[in-house]
Amino acid sequence: MDEQRLDPPGRMCPSTPVSNSTVFLGMITPAGRVAYVTPAVPTENVLDTLSADEAGRPLEKGYRFAGPCVTSSCGYWTGDHCGLGAKVAASYREVTDPADDALPKCAIRRDCRWFAEQGRAACTPCSYIATDAR
Repeated sequence: MDEQRLDPPGRMCPSTPVSNSTVFLGMITPAGRVAYVTPAVPTENVLDTLSADEAGRPLEKGYRFAGPCVTSSCGYWTGDHCGLGAKVAASYREVTDPADDALPKCAIRRDCRWFAEQGRAACTPCSYIATDAR
């Protein structure tokens, strides 16, 4: 893991179901990558303009949202960190050197749980994550 960072209140989860989201992060492109929106856009400002796709899949299949990290209320919480963020970063480290990547423009990086815990190793693979809203 990258250098240890303090964990102030207000950490954001970069892969939140729309029902718990406060920030619209971006749209998932046909190539499966998130096209981030910066600066941050409150979910409530765009929700009326977003719609599920023709197949009726949930909004999370076409868009990415962020919201408050719910720690122990989340199935990925290990007791002291986000297991999903750790898994995403570890998988990416296996195939590339995260230090070589330019960081995507992300509206929540300053408060992002994954970035706080995993550093830049979480940023590039984050842009390939689609939230499972089941």
